[in-house]
Amino acid sequence: METVEEYYAAQSPENRKALQRVQKIVEKTLGECTVSLSYQIIGFRYKKKFVTYISGWKDHLSFHGFSVSLGNELVARYPDYLKLKGRTLHFQPTPEIPESMVKDLVLARVAEIGL
Repeated sequence: METVEEYYAAQSPENRKALQRVQKIVEKTLGECTVSLSYQIIGFRYKKKFVTYISGWKDHLSFHGFSVSLGNELVARYPDYLKLKGRTLHFQPTPEIPESMVKDLVLARVAEIGL
């Protein structure tokens, strides 16, 4: 896989729909950002730094790139939607995660890396 489009094409329809929705929210939250495949998952670069990544798996979807401490804080804030495994936040394609939660995750990550 070399492009975001190819990544989406390889996903189940349910995962594809959920990830594309999350992508739109992240892009809207960051404004000027670049979306590309990095580490074989979808990455969002803002002010020359990758802020977060998203990926789809057989039994969950993921946000990547958060510190363990921030991940724990976010899971405590959104226990109905998120689980933490290492530095990865897991969520499900349904029910739809709230747009406000995605914005909060992205802005918390931007603050964490000092942008």
